[in-house]
Amino acid sequence: MNIINPFTVVGSFALLLAGLAYFNPRLGQKVTGVFFLLMALGVNLPILLTNPDLYVQMGNGAFLPLYRWFFSTILATYTIPLGFALIVFEITTGILILFRGKAMLTGLLMASVFCIFVTPLGIEEITAPLLIISFAILALKNQRTPTTQASPVIPTT
Repeated sequence: MNIINPFTVVGSFALLLAGLAYFNPRLGQKVTGVFFLLMALGVNLPILLTNPDLYVQMGNGAFLPLYRWFFSTILATYTIPLGFALIVFEITTGILILFRGKAMLTGLLMASVFCIFVTPLGIEEITAPLLIISFAILALKNQRTPTTQASPVIPTT
């Protein structure tokens, strides 16, 4: 087995992201948000514009029959709108992660659900849930960071 494979790449990225999330949460948050934006605009948009049938082919190796059925029938029929929906979802997720507070937590939840849903697509995605560890660390670090409250305009005495 080649050392550069989906397991080591995603595993290493997940480990790096978890380390960033723990030791430098703000940088980890930025890297995570930008990652989703890059996946949307740098990977999925070019696929949608140049070879949208690649989405249908991804479902051929899915572990679950429901996924194979969905990709071969529904996605094959509505490739462009569903591909566009995926891009919008990833952009929204990335932008929300870049915010703070509840918006960031919503983005991290969306990212976690996304990782769970792509896992049954095949052996290449089997390590996607490892990324959820870094999302959880970011969420926990966000809960521990005190939020600044605006001072009242008129001092109360």
